[in-house]
Amino acid sequence: MVGNEILDSINMVEVNTFDFNMLPLLKVPFILLLIANLFFALILYLRIRILSDTFVTFENRRIKSIVVIYLIGSLVLSLFALLFLILS
Repeated sequence: MVGNEILDSINMVEVNTFDFNMLPLLKVPFILLLIANLFFALILYLRIRILSDTFVTFENRRIKSIVVIYLIGSLVLSLFALLFLILS
């Protein structure tokens, strides 16, 4: 029980009758990182789409499909990570 009390005291800052939990503030940078990762995936998709429309080669379809798979994977895994951050 002593270990749990130590961990609980790390997360809580008590000022007389005012309690402030710092754990949600530590989640904010990770949420911003997930949003930045999704933004990067979207920008990558748009860039590849513009480049594949500009230069016509036989591998355009393959590259587009790889980027779409990456975008969908990033979206799904970021949603799972966000869910775990919110629930923790």
